[in-house]
Order: sequence, then structure tokens, then C-alpha cells
Amino acid sequence: MKKLKSYYVLFALICSCTLFTSCFDFIEEINLKTDGSGTIKATLNLSKSSTKVASLMKLKSVNGIQIPSKEKIKKETEDMIRILKNTEGISQVQHSLDFNNYIATVSCNFASVRALNSFSKALATHFKSSLGTNNSYAYDTKTRVFSRSYTYAPAINKEFSRISEADKKFFNDAFYTQIIRFDQTVKAQQHAAGKISSSAKAVLLKLKATDLITGKASLANAITLNNK
Repeated sequence: MKKLKSYYVLFALICSCTLFTSCFDFIEEINLKTDGSGTIKATLNLSKSSTKVASLMKLKSVNGIQIPSKEKIKKETEDMIRILKNTEGISQVQHSLDFNNYIATVSCNFASVRALNSFSKALATHFKSSLGTNNSYAYDTKTRVFSRSYTYAPAINKEFSRISEADKKFFNDAFYTQIIRFDQTVKAQQHAAGKISSSAKAVLLKLKATDLITGKASLANAITLNNK
């Protein structure tokens, strides 16, 4: 949705189309090394609703909500990539926009979790958004706790409320998924919906889009790693 920051920030314009599609998936993958560096990849997949999205892209607005053109999406994506490449601690930036299947991806390496947060704040300033303040990560190499703070922003729910009740039901097939992988095994994680993998080196969080939109679900979590 509107924020990926993690991003979930990365596809703010394209995400406006998700308010009218029958189903979509937003997937965030983080690979964190022991020293706090790592990689992140964010994917917005609208392929299951590609026909409907293609139709929407031909319109300027629906129910008063602006639908971005391909040119607008490309321009804002280029601006986002430029900011990302100019952010200290960020490298190996890659992205793709597939307007046939309507799949967008952004990935990069980060030297530290601080670099990720700096990137988020830079984007917030550019897009005049609050995403840099309502979502952030932290990693303590001594205690080996990787945490995410999150404050619900009701703006997206205001947009969602403008959709008919019939269209809202389509969101039952829309999900946000986060996968965080570690070099070390996970000792514990605090999110009620989070699951530790069988190898104990990853945490999976899958939430319904409607729960995030309405504030019923939170992205906040704290993951404690074992010493070895």
C-alpha cells in the first residue's frame, strides 16, 4: 500500500491502482548479516489482476482517486531510484517495471540498517510523505535483536472507505508478506502472526491487506537471534 518503506514505499504510485484490483501481493524480502548489513527486495505483484489493472490505467481517476499513467509511474520510479543510489550505505540498486504482467521490483544492498532508515527518510522528504517517521528498523549487534517500529497511518483507510462494499470484498485475496533471513538461528520473535522457519534462520509474516489498511494489524516486531 502506500508505504512500503520497507518500503512498502517503493511503489507508492502503482499502489493507488491496488485499491480497485481483485487481488495483489506485496512481498518484502530482507537478508540480514551478522554485522547488520544485507539486502532488501520489494515486489508488488498485480499479475492476478492484470486485465483489470490494464483497464484502470486507461482512466484518469476512479471515484475521485487519481490513477497514475505509465509515464508518471516511470518518472517517479526513476526519481526513487536516483534517491536510492545517492543514499549513503546503499549499493547495487536494481529495479524493474513489467507493464505486461504488472509486477514491480526494487532491490539493493545496505551497509547497515541505518542506511535503510536514511533511505526511507530521503524518500519521505521527496514525496512529502510520513513514511519516514511511521516505520523504521533497528539492529543491535550486541543483543542480536532486530526490531521494526511501526505506527499506523489512517490516510490509506480514508481512501479505502471511498470504495464500495462490494469492491472491498475483493481485498480478501490481497496480502502483505515479509520474509527476513538471517545468518544465525532465531531464538524468538514477538509478532502474533509471525512464524519461524524449520531451519530457524528465517521469519515469515503474512498479513491481510485489509487488516493493514484498517489498522487491525501491525508490522511492529522484535526478533532475537541466538549467539551462534
